[in-house]
Amino acid sequence: MLPLLFSTGRGAAQPGVSASRLLLQGGLTAYALAVIALVLAVRMSLGFEFPIPWNDESAFIAQAFEFSQTGSLYVWGLNQERLVMWMPPGYMLVLAGLYQLFGYSFELSRWLSCLLYIGSFLLVLEMLQHQVRGRWRLLALGFALVAFLSPYGLAMSNIARMESLYVLLFLLALRASLHAKPVLALALVLIAATVHFNAVYFLLPTAVLVGWTLVRRESLVVGPGELLALLVAFLALVAYGLFVIKHIDGFWQDMRFQFDFKLGAPVLGGRPGWLLLGALALLVAAQLAVHRRLGPPVLLSLYGIAFIAMALNGHSMWYDFAYPFGFLLLLAGVLAGMSDCVARAARLAGVLVLCTLAWQLGHYAWRQTPQFAPLIANVGTFPKRFLPAEDVQRVKAFIATLPANSSVSFGYSGVEPFFFGDLAKVGARWSIPGHSVVQVFPPRTLDYRVLCDSALYPGYLFAYDWDGYPRTGHDLGCRIIPLAQKPAP
Repeated sequence: MLPLLFSTGRGAAQPGVSASRLLLQGGLTAYALAVIALVLAVRMSLGFEFPIPWNDESAFIAQAFEFSQTGSLYVWGLNQERLVMWMPPGYMLVLAGLYQLFGYSFELSRWLSCLLYIGSFLLVLEMLQHQVRGRWRLLALGFALVAFLSPYGLAMSNIARMESLYVLLFLLALRASLHAKPVLALALVLIAATVHFNAVYFLLPTAVLVGWTLVRRESLVVGPGELLALLVAFLALVAYGLFVIKHIDGFWQDMRFQFDFKLGAPVLGGRPGWLLLGALALLVAAQLAVHRRLGPPVLLSLYGIAFIAMALNGHSMWYDFAYPFGFLLLLAGVLAGMSDCVARAARLAGVLVLCTLAWQLGHYAWRQTPQFAPLIANVGTFPKRFLPAEDVQRVKAFIATLPANSSVSFGYSGVEPFFFGDLAKVGARWSIPGHSVVQVFPPRTLDYRVLCDSALYPGYLFAYDWDGYPRTGHDLGCRIIPLAQKPAP
């Protein structure tokens, strides 16, 4: 399959194909396999060390696991009163389908992200192969290497969150746009909206393509496959809309929580973010002026800007991958247009833009941030494990002795998914220590507290241990604490 990915698109190899072209195809295949091997190495060697288990995973996996068991997204451990509505359910439904097919495990949850990430990588390589020509292609492959082997990207490939899923959908939409299928691109972005609200950033490049096609009265051929995709997207959005209406009170409460969090920081990163987006918009305007059409250079750049806008407004460490991805697409856009620049001045300007964007790519791909620095440092502790297997097994053995309806708190520390299957077998329940994921107080009354500690925990997480059982960042394994005497918060 990989040699086909890097084929020239001129059919099967002919006897006259030069040895140099075959050698080039072999080199590209080796390049792809090397990157895939590194991504797989992170998954298999640093399965729960980079990154360590995170409480977001507990929330998302819990709803997926519950749906696979009962057909409902209601999770008592997240909110005793109602269903949690802070995210669209698309990712959780995909996970639930996997659990139905292969059985539940925390490993499987992270494997999904890994495989989706590899799919995104192969998709980007396919687009670079077809959109960047000549000697510029080698440079584009180097930029892709920087973006996909960034610690922020590799973290995305090994955590049970929805980024890998919606990124693949956005890249598929970009590919559809590059192949002059705006309706398919729109359908893919709308489907992504049932996975995460970040789809809103990618409506802009899709709307620009559809609007450009209509305004310039260009032929808009819509095939049966595109119509089917649009119908699927419409039905998915209608289903999600009905789901929201059924739980409208919870939806509004959770959306207020989300907006309060997002609006706690400047919109789009404040003035620096707006200046960056403005400069990138000028780049797109220049590309339109040079190429005089909404071709691959402009489309690649528009999707790159969408990724960067998402990162600027995300205000979350897990969105840092979007900066390298965004600058990679911007660089691909400039490289895709370099062959059309015949004037010396235009080529010189293109090289200057490339250097500027390449510096930004390198900066965002490998910069040190206070949130990620401890996680990256964990890689250097290999083969140290986040939690020894014997501790996990000891907690599993403890759970097996619990009577039905017993309640256990793990402090909402991210270790909960290790034990979802075991708790379900005996009818016991896990819980966060607070009232719900969007409301800490009043605290819950529970039967047991399992305190798992590890030296791989970053210290900034300890501020969330408000229930009287703080982590210390030492390899103490897991302690099982009966809560007959509960300390005051």
